Parts: sequence; C-alpha cells; structure tokens
Amino acid sequence: MLESGFPFAEVSRLARRDRYCNDHTYAVHKWWARRPPAVIRALLLAAALPADTSLPEFWRHFAHSDDALAGFSVGDPFMGGATTLVEASRLGADVTGIDVDPLAVRVARVELSSLDHDAYLVASSQLLEHLREAHDVLYPGAGEAEPLHYFRFREATCSHCGEQSLIYRNLWLARDRGLAGAVVRDEGGVAFCPLCDSLHHIDADRKLLECCGRRHRLDHGTFSRGGFRCPHCDHPAANEDLQVGLLSSRILAIEETGAATYRTLRSPDKLDQQALAEAESLAAGLPALSGESIAETDSGRPASYGFKTVEDLFYSRQRLVLNTAFTWIRSRDFPPQTRDALLLAVSNALGANNVLCGYATDYGRLSALFSGVRAYSMPVLSVELNPLHRSAGRGTLAATLRRIARSSAEHVRRHAIDPGTGEITAHRFTARGSGRRTVRCQSADRALPLERGPFDLVLTDPPYFDFIPYSDLSLLYRAWLAPESGAEALGGAPIYPVGDDPATEFSSRLAGAFSQVRKALKSGRPMIFTFHSPHQRAWNAVETALRRARFSVHAVFPVWADGRGGSHGHVGNCEWDLVFVCRPRGTAGPLIKDNVEDWLCELGAEQIEANDRRNMELGIALAQRLST
Repeated sequence: MLESGFPFAEVSRLARRDRYCNDHTYAVHKWWARRPPAVIRALLLAAALPADTSLPEFWRHFAHSDDALAGFSVGDPFMGGATTLVEASRLGADVTGIDVDPLAVRVARVELSSLDHDAYLVASSQLLEHLREAHDVLYPGAGEAEPLHYFRFREATCSHCGEQSLIYRNLWLARDRGLAGAVVRDEGGVAFCPLCDSLHHIDADRKLLECCGRRHRLDHGTFSRGGFRCPHCDHPAANEDLQVGLLSSRILAIEETGAATYRTLRSPDKLDQQALAEAESLAAGLPALSGESIAETDSGRPASYGFKTVEDLFYSRQRLVLNTAFTWIRSRDFPPQTRDALLLAVSNALGANNVLCGYATDYGRLSALFSGVRAYSMPVLSVELNPLHRSAGRGTLAATLRRIARSSAEHVRRHAIDPGTGEITAHRFTARGSGRRTVRCQSADRALPLERGPFDLVLTDPPYFDFIPYSDLSLLYRAWLAPESGAEALGGAPIYPVGDDPATEFSSRLAGAFSQVRKALKSGRPMIFTFHSPHQRAWNAVETALRRARFSVHAVFPVWADGRGGSHGHVGNCEWDLVFVCRPRGTAGPLIKDNVEDWLCELGAEQIEANDRRNMELGIALAQRLST
C-alpha cells in the first residue's frame, strides 16, 4: 500500500492534530528532531499492508492493530529519538536501531523498556528526599513561601568610560496581560529601577516608572539587536567583545510560590546572599566535568559568549544539586532499568537548569535551553530555577522524574481517523510493544547488527545536508551522563557535510550507510527514508548516495514533519518531508509520474511556501530519475 495509495494528506492532518496530545513515551528526554509518531505509524502499516487495502481498512488497522507487524523485523540506522522503534514495537515488530550519539541510545533504551513503575516511584521519592535534605538550605524562602525562579542580570564594564551597568532589554520582570496559558498574578506587573534595583508592583499597561527622582521608560534597556550600549556614554559593545556568558551576574528578584497565594516577586535578602556564598564555596570542591570544548559547536556561538566547556554553562548551585543527584543514583544498587530511567530523568532536567535559561515575561514561564532554538542561545533576561521546588516549574527534578513515570503507562491518547466518517477523533493506543528490541551506539556506515535476522523493512530519517549538529548539542548531556570525568564518546563520526568538499563527503558517507542497509534487508524488501532541502546540491548528494548503494525509487510523496510555530522555525525552513520508498536496483516497480500540482491538490487548504514547493520539485525530479 505504501507504493500505491498512501493517504499522505490525511496522515499529515493527523500529525498536526497530535501536536496537542501528550504521548509520554516521547517526553522522557529532550531530542531535537523527532518525526511525528502518527506519520511513522502510518508508514509502517502501509509498508506491511497489501496494495489493494482500502482506506477504511487502513484506518481500522491504524486505530486498532497492535500486532499488525508481528513477525516483522524493522531497522533504523539513524534512530535519533527512536520514534520508528517505538511505533514499530507497539505494532508487534522486532526492532533494531543504531545511532552515533550515545544520548540517543540511552533515550531509546528507556523509551523501549518495560519499566517497573512501582520500583521507579520508590527510587524517585528517595532521590528527591536525599537532595532536599542535602540542598534545601541553598534555596531559602520568605516565611512559608518557596522560591521558584531567581532573576539574574549580568554586569558589563564599558571599555570606553569604565562604568559598570546591568545588561537588560527592558525594565519588566513579570507582567500579567491576560494571555492564554499565562501565570495569573495579583499585581499587573513587576519592574525594577535601573539605578537602585528596587522592585515596583505596577499596572501592566504603564509606560513609565518613577524612582530615584527620575522617570524611566519601561521599554528602554541597555541591550538591543545583539549588542550592549552603555547608558552612561552610549558606547556600543558586541557579545564577542564583552564575553557576556562569563560576566558576573547579580540576582535582582526572586519569584516565590505559596500554598494559598499567586506567585509573587521579592528582592533578595541576607539569607539569599549567604546561600549563594555557601554554594560557591561548596562547588569549588566538586570534580571537574568534561574538559571537551564546546567553543566550536553551533558555528562558534558559545565561543562568542565566552563559554569554553560544559562546566561554564552552570551556576554553582546547579552544579551542586546535579552532581549530588548523579552520584547518588550511581551509588545505589538499583536494577539497571530503574537506574537508567533515573539517570535520564536527571539528565532531562539539565535543559532547564543552566545559565542559558530565559524567562517569558508575559507568560511567567522559564524558557529552557534548546526549547526555542536548536542552538546554544544567550537570553537577555536569565533565570535560575530552583530544581528542588515541590509543586511548580516544568524543569524541576520532580517534574522530569514524573515524566519518566508517566511513560510506563499501558496506553497513550492520540488521534485517529474514523474509518466510517473520515473525521479525526481522539483515540487510545497501546503504549507497550511486544517485540524484541536491540539498540547500539555506532555509525550507520558500519555493518548493522543482525541479531534478529535480516530486516523486513528499514524506516529511517538520515541527517540532512542543511544539518543541525545534534551531536554537538548533546555534549551538554553526555558530559553529565559519563560515569567519570569526560564525556560519553560518540560511536563514530557523524555523517555531516564537512571539509573542503562537503557534498562529496556527505554523499560518500551516506552511500556507505545505504549500502549497509541494502546488505541487511531481506531480498527485495524496502528502505524508506525521509528527507528535505530547498537546495539542489543536497538532492544531488542524496542521488549520488542512492546510485552508489544501488537503490531505485519506487514511490515518493510529502508528509508534514515540522511546524514553524514559536521561535523554533522561520520563513525559509522546510515544513514538509518527502518520503522515499526504495528497493534494491533490479526489483520491478512502477515509473514515478507524480508532480507537485497533484500533491497540492490532495493537500487542499494546506499552505505550501516557496521553499517547500522547491523542496518537492527537487525531490520528485530525483525520484523520477531513479525510478525503475
């Protein structure tokens, strides 16, 4: 059915709708490029069903078949966040996945494991109790209130006049503008005076703040368009000049929660200063994290801030709590699955407990590292989360431990299409697979593990030519997950377009991976992969790889893959993947006669931007050249 009548428009509608569902299996840890689970489930089913399967029958299988792939062996040589393995396992298949990144291997093992829910809950409670006994004193509250966020402002010294000033975009710290999903507050907003640091509880629609005998514009700051401007002499300075990431910071406000009150902001007091000093003293005795440099990752952006190692990305209190958590877990005699789940939960908290976390002023939420952009990005308004907070905060240790616990549920709630009416409805899917699982850390251009025998099909998402260096970003986590000083090593060199001739390097390495897939497939069985790019040279590299690996293309069609919502994307990004169904050259198949206009007709009201249209045109042209 995958080569003759795949309902890509309806599947794409499902994938979009599933953005508003929580499939807790995929929330166990941060990963940067997960394919929509609905798309993967549909592709797997269509690859297993015969060509004459009717659409109502297909949708019945989609909603109810928990063993449709029983007896199948499914492989993924670029498993990443393991969506293919999870969905295939839920359908009863034996699954094998590899990835060059050991973080991906850890994530896949926990996603695919049959976690002892009760044992994990007991261990989680013991961990939180141990951490709070050891470090609650570092987060003193006012009265019965519990601190949640610490607002930290960096201080810059002007190279021209020598004056020291805070770096800030505007004077607002928090503001209640009645937005959907925002924190509700008693006061309209809280702003600070740039001269004396005092906090002012004022209406959210105010334009001016009066303090220290002056009027200050609330929308005025010392930072804009990527640079600092001295408020004393108006001299500009770029991030590179300031090494802004390594500047000293000062806490101006603390956001607290109470049992019967809304969140409030207060100024730090003597107890808070003592806690910071104690944390600095204790952290000085901690073992060093990985000395591996992050300066060259993400096109050098961390280096422009002054960061050199992973250790630079954490405040003293964060290092203390996280080091205690990892050390305690490794010292306990837990079953391997419980230990792995606990380690991954603490690792997942790293994204919300580092110096690069910002604050959404109008929503009252912490913005974790990698949640807005897939890069190391320096926020102007930085906050330090209390990782031990008992009830609030999405990035606390209690929250990340709960995510793992929820992933052990027997069912998940997603969407399906009613085979009778064609309407999208909420549906319960079986969450625990019955097939055997193998995952391994290695490069895809090495021989694939075949403990389960040759594959009936391979479904994968190889690196894109316009790549994001996930293995560089994962260093943040790998440095902490390593049992000793250092970082968990990659299982080989990632397949990226690098060097003096990036297209040749990329196509050669990708050809090696595709050749290993061909050797691991049962005779005549398909390799299915997704890809996108609006650039001709990227498609040329993929074509060269397929030719060298001796694959022909039997089908191609678009599926929705990645929205541009929020700050994750921008105009020019591709929102649609192309799915290629390939078989070893010499296998009889149809000539491809698809065209973009036919696809757009099926997609109906979908808005396809220029880059996605170009992506589709280039992909179809490649498929037609390589069809049998």
